Amino acid sequence: MNKPLHGFLSTWTLCSRIPAPLRSEPDYSSVGFWMPIVGLGAAACSMAGAALGTLAFGPGALAALLALGAQYLPFNLFHLDGLLDTADAAGVFGDVEKRRTVLKDPRIGSFALFAGFVALAARLGATSLLLVRGGPELWGALALAPVSGRLGSMLVTAMAEPYGSTGLASALGRPAPVKSTIGYAVAAIPAAILFGAAYGTIGAIASIMVGGLVAIAVAAVLGNWYAKRMGGYSGDALGAAVELGELAVLLIAAAVCR
Repeated sequence: MNKPLHGFLSTWTLCSRIPAPLRSEPDYSSVGFWMPIVGLGAAACSMAGAALGTLAFGPGALAALLALGAQYLPFNLFHLDGLLDTADAAGVFGDVEKRRTVLKDPRIGSFALFAGFVALAARLGATSLLLVRGGPELWGALALAPVSGRLGSMLVTAMAEPYGSTGLASALGRPAPVKSTIGYAVAAIPAAILFGAAYGTIGAIASIMVGGLVAIAVAAVLGNWYAKRMGGYSGDALGAAVELGELAVLLIAAAVCR
């Protein structure tokens, strides 16, 4: 198997439940480039769910729920778990070790429950508004959100060191931000085309810039928080960045399209 394909499949199997023919040990040396591109798979699932939901129920909350389920089951449940664990750790008053213990606890606390409810409700509401609005910008937002969120997860690694010597964070190391940005630029092309169809060249350029700025902002906040409060980032930080980045893009798109 050639190295680029193996790198893509390694990243795909890392964050997707959809099986891929990975015949040797995973290679994460190019994960920064491939992670935003893998986001296109999540986007395709979300868009397919939205299309089927709209055909079955019309544009609205039920179609948005189908879009959410179609993306989360094969892709985002991993990342949602990171957001929930991060929320529980953020609610802990104590030293670093106590917060790390809470981060690894498989049980869900009250902070995680609240954060998960608010995040999913906000995502459902934003997607529902976009579906009612319709047009190419709807599909552009659904295509851009997973790509931007995954860029943010890779940029977190530039803000902090992994705090453990084992686990996902240590396996990924610190992917080069330049490679992650190039991967994002490639993966954002479909969204730019769709926003361009709605708002012209300015809309296409603005969509890429907004997605990139959201990723940077989310990565900066999470990376700095993990560095100061946890002593470095973990795999949960990457999952939280995906979830918050996707949500921010959808909320911005819903506000602009309105």
